[in-house]
Amino acid sequence: MRSRLLASSVAIALAGGALVLSGCGDAENSLASANTDAGRTLFVQNCGGCHTMVEAGTKGISGPNLDDAFRYPRNQGFEETQFFGVVRRWIKISPQPDKPGSYPVAMPQNLVTGQDAIDVSAYVAKFAGTQPDSDVREISPAVKGTPPAPGDGPATPADGGAEVP
Repeated sequence: MRSRLLASSVAIALAGGALVLSGCGDAENSLASANTDAGRTLFVQNCGGCHTMVEAGTKGISGPNLDDAFRYPRNQGFEETQFFGVVRRWIKISPQPDKPGSYPVAMPQNLVTGQDAIDVSAYVAKFAGTQPDSDVREISPAVKGTPPAPGDGPATPADGGAEVP
């Protein structure tokens, strides 16, 4: 259940970004020129070790399950060009950890570039979240320990929360 909630949160964030990015640039032109067969091959080779996607036959172990992330916004009517813009942008600017080698392990920026990035983005945009089910992997918390006690205000160091700088 927790992983479904996380997947829904990721999907909502992606969907919001998709709305913003869908009006930017040449998503429709790039999408029309994309080769999704080449995109699938590149996805399996470069992305499948981290990302699960049923259509690609991948069962990644460290990145988000793309079927789960895209299924909800797809069912809500978001368009392929919106997914394309989000994926293409994420490939380019994937957030990096504060220190090299620190947790969480980040997706390398520009893992694929140029036409390859367009092809992978188009492939993911077309197929991610189109299957009714996918393997859901439990997500382990990044921080071990006891969660803060429930209360009426923000967590404090006294109840296990962090200090505000």
